[in-house]
Amino acid sequence: MYKWIAKLDRGLESIERVAAVGLYTLLIGLICINILTRNILHWTSDALLALSPTVVLWLCLVGATLALKYHRHIKIELLLRFLPPAAQRLATSLTRLFAMVICGSLAWASVIFVYGEINLSGQRGWLAICFPLFFSVAFFRFGCDLLRQWGHRESEEP
Repeated sequence: MYKWIAKLDRGLESIERVAAVGLYTLLIGLICINILTRNILHWTSDALLALSPTVVLWLCLVGATLALKYHRHIKIELLLRFLPPAAQRLATSLTRLFAMVICGSLAWASVIFVYGEINLSGQRGWLAICFPLFFSVAFFRFGCDLLRQWGHRESEEP
């Protein structure tokens, strides 16, 4: 079963990489179009200006999920260094389990938030779907780390 989860994780990583490049390209395009229309046509689009922060948010959250994949996220491990290996393993497991609970709870809460945004803003509210997606992927990544830590090694994958 773990091989299937690892394959899903690799596929998800590929999608995240494509999304990151696409979002970055979109952001650069939006900024360039805004600069050109402002300087050449003396016209600025409020829609483009409003969309840019949303694209930045999406890009940050996609980057954060990739950081989770490679363990490049911010961790507070000062006390872990002083624990014996068995206690380190237990503390790390508990931390990952706690992160899963938090991310799962926030994924559910953010689904409710998105429904509220859709009711409030109409179709534009769908742009907030990045929050439940992010927390769901973070939940999945912490779960993968927990499985790996409990003895399922990547070396067992095909």
